[in-house]
Order: sequence, then structure tokens, then C-alpha cells
Amino acid sequence: MIICRTPEETNSRIRNWKSEGKRIGFVPTMGFLHEGHADLFRRSVSESDKTVVSIFVNPAQFNDPEDYAKYPVDTESDLEVCRSKEVDLVFLPDRETMYPGGIPEVVLQIPHLMRNLCATSRPGHFEGVLLVISRLFHFVEPDLAFFGKKDYQQYLLIREFCKSLGFPVEVIGCETVRSPEGLALSSRNARLSESEKEEALLISRALRLGESQIRSGNRDPILVREIMKDVLDSSSKLRLDYLEVLNADTLEAPESLSGNLLLAVAAFLGSVRLIDNLTMRVSE
Repeated sequence: MIICRTPEETNSRIRNWKSEGKRIGFVPTMGFLHEGHADLFRRSVSESDKTVVSIFVNPAQFNDPEDYAKYPVDTESDLEVCRSKEVDLVFLPDRETMYPGGIPEVVLQIPHLMRNLCATSRPGHFEGVLLVISRLFHFVEPDLAFFGKKDYQQYLLIREFCKSLGFPVEVIGCETVRSPEGLALSSRNARLSESEKEEALLISRALRLGESQIRSGNRDPILVREIMKDVLDSSSKLRLDYLEVLNADTLEAPESLSGNLLLAVAAFLGSVRLIDNLTMRVSE
């Protein structure tokens, strides 16, 4: 496995592979890797000729400096995970390498997909995501890029971003990986106590109950949302950030529950913010 710390070295290696006709798969991460990341690596290894992983905790996407400071880091463990999953190259830049001279004052937005969910509860977050992704795509020049659908709004935004700006990248969404109990895997889970992890299971339970309600014929989005909220409100430790039932393609609120749907939750346990979602298809 090759480890590169500069864009120039990274791009040189990748262009050599491309000159040999290799298809490049790319998985951008912020490190502290878990089985959810490993699943993305496996997808890339199976669908690409060469797999590139970036590890960089992006300061531009944190609207809370304390959250950025607390983000877990374990680079040596991350590199071992990458080796074990047959990653070919890890791009491991530092802050100065990614943003020489500081974070640029460039604002990237896709307004119709940034009206709700994390775009409003975390101002500036997705602007920072799109900024770092644009730089990484220039450095890596991937053919395929793999993103987990746990961050569903992010996945939609990056897919639309590539389409709008003409990046020749196929953005592939991969299903959320969960613990056996149902908790969506996240690097932030490391900051939860065992009892808090038990409380966090209410999030996936609420999502499954919402899905069950819709499958059973409930087509009232307000009622479905209230039923889900009752589950989350049963915990005194969970503090709800948002709970939405939306069209999964447009992220708009539907009048009636049909077509492609997204059930999405963000909640705090202490200072840890967790997100999860479920997508489903309902016949007209």
C-alpha cells in the first residue's frame, strides 16, 4: 500500500495507473475507520482496478470548533484497516497541504438540496464538504467515488455537484452499515458510553416504526412523524435536532407518502450528534 502526503505525489501515482487503463475508485474519509468505511473499501476494490482512500479531518465542514477538536483520530489504526482491505493508495494530507494559506473564502452551494436537514442545523457544513470534495476530486481524478448513505443529504449533494460542474465521476451510494442491534456505525459512536449506545438504538427503532406505518398504509406524513417522535421522546437523554419525512429525490416535504421516501433523524446524546435515515419506495 502506498502512502502519499502531497497532492502532487498522489496525482502522479494515479496518472500512471490511468495511463495503464486502470479505473480508479475513491473513498474520501475523515479517519477513525470502522466497518462502515471497510464496506466502502470492499465495494471500491470489487468495482475498480485501483482503490484510493483519503484520510483528512476537514475543518471547513465543522461549524462547531469544539466538535472539530474532539473528532477522534487514530492514524496508525486507520492505515492498518486500509492495508487489510487491500487499499492501493492512502492520501494522508495535513491541513496546510489541503488548504495552503488557509481555508479559501469560496462558497459552494446547491440551494434546492440545502433547505433542510443538516444544511440548516449545521450552517456552513455542506459548503465545507463540497469545498474539500472538489479539491480531492482534482487531486485524485477518480472514475468512481463511494459514499455511505447514512449521510444521505451529503450523497445527494455530491452527486448533483459532480453533475452540475462536469466532474467525470460516478458517485455511488452504499447502504448504511449497522451494529447487530441496529445502531448506524459512525466514528462519533466512540464518544458514547455503553448506556448511551443503548439509548441511541431508539433512533433506528423510530425509523423502522415509521417505515412500518407507511407500509401498513399510513399516508399522512404528519401523523407518521408524530408516531416516530413519540419513540424518540421516550428517552430523557436524547435531544432531537430534526425528524423529517421527505421525498428522497428532492428532499421536499410530500403532501402524501408515495414514491421514493426518506425518513431522517438527527439527535444529540450529550454533546454527540448522531444522524440516521431510512429510504423506501412506496407505489403510487
